[in-house]
Amino acid sequence: MPGFPTTRLRRLRRTAGLRRLVRESRLDRSQLLWPLFIAE
Repeated sequence: MPGFPTTRLRRLRRTAGLRRLVRESRLDRSQLLWPLFIAE
């Protein structure tokens, strides 16, 4: 594959703070919504 790097650059992921900045997404239970059913 032309243009594909032969080495993986990992310098952005060395510290926990930088890993938090570059991670794609993290789903937590607090971010989910509970369904609400209303019966009359």
